[in-house]
Amino acid sequence: MKKWFKVNAMQKLRWQPVSLLATKGISPQLKDWLSYPGSFIKRLKEHGITQPKISVLNECWKCPELEEARLLDIKPRLYARVREVLIYSDQGPLMVARTVIPRTTLTGKEQQLAYLKTRSLGSILFKDVSVERTEFEYACIKPSTKEYVRIEKAVDDKASEYWARRSLFYIKNKPLLLTEIFLTKIECL
Repeated sequence: MKKWFKVNAMQKLRWQPVSLLATKGISPQLKDWLSYPGSFIKRLKEHGITQPKISVLNECWKCPELEEARLLDIKPRLYARVREVLIYSDQGPLMVARTVIPRTTLTGKEQQLAYLKTRSLGSILFKDVSVERTEFEYACIKPSTKEYVRIEKAVDDKASEYWARRSLFYIKNKPLLLTEIFLTKIECL
């Protein structure tokens, strides 16, 4: 497993609504994965990946990206819990995911979100019927973006572009942001 590196500012991602998926040349398999609203791990199991694994690339308190802070409605220089993971199986790497959780979200029962280790975020979020999720936004990750460079340095997965989605979850009206980057092997499932 490679390291997840910090990268200087490059071209920003252009996040777009679901209508973007209809206009781009995305395979039906990838489009299906990108639009699936449920648990990614559960979906992997439905596709025969019985033991998906999670490797923590980075987990710490730090300032989120400016766009992330704006979405979470927190001050830009306010620290949040940031967790970056690689989800993989015997078939190879499948997804890189980044969760940003404001300190104000980590109160009461939600404190457990700061101590997931290799447990999936969905194992908590999708068990709570009161959790709400916003609609997905999508972005194409090209080589000119820092996200692309991070993926290239973190995993052995070569592609001319990657697709990502992001959404906010609200637990008792407290937000967290999840960004999921789908790697090339996902289309083979």
